[in-house]
Amino acid sequence: MKRFTTTLIISAIGLGSQLANAAPPGDVPSAVVHFADLNLSHSEGIAVLYRRLKAAAETVCALQDGRDLGSQARYKLCWRSALGAAVAKVDHPALTAYFQAKSGGGNAAFQIAQN
Repeated sequence: MKRFTTTLIISAIGLGSQLANAAPPGDVPSAVVHFADLNLSHSEGIAVLYRRLKAAAETVCALQDGRDLGSQARYKLCWRSALGAAVAKVDHPALTAYFQAKSGGGNAAFQIAQN
């Protein structure tokens, strides 16, 4: 299992992010999430990391969030995809289980990111 000790970069790689905005690959927003200070062998550390990843996904997908239904759908897709990809990149069983419990167990973006 890979262990990221200092940082994880979360990108808005949502399926709709680049396609909807026709953004070139270099223009994808990202955020750095630090978690070297967390003990991932305890549930408290897992919960804190999940909250940090969730907040980072919300930040990088913020430009997708508008008042119209299309913008809201793109934001939701971006957010779920970015969070799922970040969880898959951390590759920690407890975080994966926590994420799946929070997302209802069926997140296609996470399953794609795992492969």
